[in-house]
Amino acid sequence: MTPSSLTLKIGPGDTAPDAGNLGATYDQVIATVPVRDVPYPWVQLVRPGGELVVTWHNPFAGAAIARLSVAADGRAAGNFVELADVACEDEPAPVIAEAENAVPWYRTTTPLDPDTVWSDPAALFALGVRLPRLRSVGQRTGPQRLPRADQAQKDMTPCPDGTEAESRRWVYDGTSCACAVRGPSGEIQVEQHGPRLLWREIEAAYKWWLDHDQPAFDSFGLSVTSFGQFAWLGHRCSGRIWRL
Repeated sequence: MTPSSLTLKIGPGDTAPDAGNLGATYDQVIATVPVRDVPYPWVQLVRPGGELVVTWHNPFAGAAIARLSVAADGRAAGNFVELADVACEDEPAPVIAEAENAVPWYRTTTPLDPDTVWSDPAALFALGVRLPRLRSVGQRTGPQRLPRADQAQKDMTPCPDGTEAESRRWVYDGTSCACAVRGPSGEIQVEQHGPRLLWREIEAAYKWWLDHDQPAFDSFGLSVTSFGQFAWLGHRCSGRIWRL
């Protein structure tokens, strides 16, 4: 942007101008509030050739900043350039509370260690891009004593009474949820509730990330159009594109 360019900043609590009244007025619009769905009226505020900087809420990795160039056809597209230090963690959903008090209708094991996934920011970003309608939250489920004195404790956290509590990583949507936790034998057990087998979707998305050479967050891009927003890997015409 040149020194004489016109910039609009949209922060938490700010109301963006009505693009219908102003038209494409700004050379740059910077929105710092994390959003799951980028409002298309923000694109309409930017002149062709200008830039829209948005903070997208990735449901697994948190907030990420994308710099989008606005084209004459009204499309904005560009790469993610930075992970933002903005808190936007999801709270446990009612579907999880209901599941904790119910017998899981489907129980299985998995070769995918949740500790491996949730310790890798690149993997989490890919999961959030491939599964944008899922949510993730960690939760301590309740006091349990360790079965052996030499039990690995990385999945456990101390309780005030000296017992231990399992730390579970839940994934969920509006109707289904799943969690994976390491059992006493070291086997990773999965409990699934609801009509969707969400942990299978986690496994498939993680395998996709591995099969595509474990791309980092800045290998992904974002497009915002009048008919929706899309993520892509590499470049927007690569064919590796999907709706968010």
